[in-house]
Amino acid sequence: MALLSSILLFASAYLFYNRSERNDLCKAYSLLTFCLSLWCFLMFLGQFHFSTELRIFIINLTPIPSLFIPWLATYIIMNYTRPHDPVSVPEILSGFHTVAIITLSLLSLFGHVSPVYFDGDTVHFKASISYYFILGYIYLSLLSGLGVITYNLFYGNYIVRLHSIYLFSGILLACVISSVFLFFLPLLGIYLNSLATLGMLGFLWLSWIPITKYRLFNVDLVGFREDFRNPNFSSVIISINRLLLNWMDPISFKNLCDQFENQRREEIFELHAELITEAAYTEDGSTSEQAWKYSNKVTKIFLR
Repeated sequence: MALLSSILLFASAYLFYNRSERNDLCKAYSLLTFCLSLWCFLMFLGQFHFSTELRIFIINLTPIPSLFIPWLATYIIMNYTRPHDPVSVPEILSGFHTVAIITLSLLSLFGHVSPVYFDGDTVHFKASISYYFILGYIYLSLLSGLGVITYNLFYGNYIVRLHSIYLFSGILLACVISSVFLFFLPLLGIYLNSLATLGMLGFLWLSWIPITKYRLFNVDLVGFREDFRNPNFSSVIISINRLLLNWMDPISFKNLCDQFENQRREEIFELHAELITEAAYTEDGSTSEQAWKYSNKVTKIFLR
């Protein structure tokens, strides 16, 4: 399961980077996904019957990639509403994360973090205080981010609130599912850490939409033009966003609809005036040809 999770996460990281605008926010998101993939891959390597020394080194190395999740998640949460003008993590938070990563990495390398230990060739599970300290560091960082997102849900504009719904749902799903496999089951002596990636994958795919497909939340959301010839996933997301906006903020949604109708009305009026002018002063072409040309222009206003 650890290998499958690693492959899925690595493929997701590649897709997130390749199908994005490749700005700093998208790079941070892809890097976070890659860290999770590396974490799962190290768990997979730890299952092989290498020499005892090598297995201990791999197992001690395994928690380190996950230590970068809080820092990257903090950067993403700070900038998910401003992907084209990102800001750096404040120096105080950067210093805190740096100290935490270095300290916990050293504890991990010296064997004080991993919940796995060996008795000869037999593998046993026993979570230490350091193990739960790392979990606390990761989950408290994510929960703090949820607090920021919750604030944006109530006080942001409609674009920010739409983004926040996806990100809030993704982080909450990741925290709930992963905590079962990383925290509660270990208390019962059950070691299934690799299954925690099920929650992470849910978080990553839900959060990927507002972070790397920002256009679906501002430009395309208010366009209301349809592309029947090329149906794609983006069309589904736009429809969901409009449904959410109508439920969450019906006044803003009505204003968007009114704005769209007024713009299209003005465009059709201009085309109508153009048709009358051409029919009056152009000798070439029949009236039916001019009407057909006019119909095509009107169609392009509503269809892509």
